[in-house]
Amino acid sequence: MNQKIAFYLLSIIAIFFIGYNYSQFNIEPVKPKIITINNNVEFEEYKSNNLSLQLQLEELNNQLVSSLDELKITRQKLNLSSSKNRALQVELSSILNAYTLINLSLNESKSKLLEGEKNLNQLRDALSISELDIELTKFELELAEELLQAKKNL
Repeated sequence: MNQKIAFYLLSIIAIFFIGYNYSQFNIEPVKPKIITINNNVEFEEYKSNNLSLQLQLEELNNQLVSSLDELKITRQKLNLSSSKNRALQVELSSILNAYTLINLSLNESKSKLLEGEKNLNQLRDALSISELDIELTKFELELAEELLQAKKNL
């Protein structure tokens, strides 16, 4: 059992010794190599694309704002037109009611006028008959006067 412990101790010492020596060789810091990549063109393109996209975004934002303003104005006009439409419908309804009343009154007046014309025609016919009766009576009266004159002369 002592041999095993001795073996383990020697193994551990060897591992530490090897690790120490290895670290001594690798203690020198790594010299960084600076690699320059010439991406100025791509960076400038990126910047110009980014600027272009920002300008487009601003333009679209302005268009959105103006569209929203126009939409608000159009909504106000629509509300105003809707109110005017309702007012005109109410006015048209009252005009139609007045027209109906006037039409009824006109029809009543027409019927009264037709009745008056009918009465006038009847009176005209009666007057005409009366005139004929008067003419006939005048004629009979003249005949009677002539007869009476003739009897007196006889």
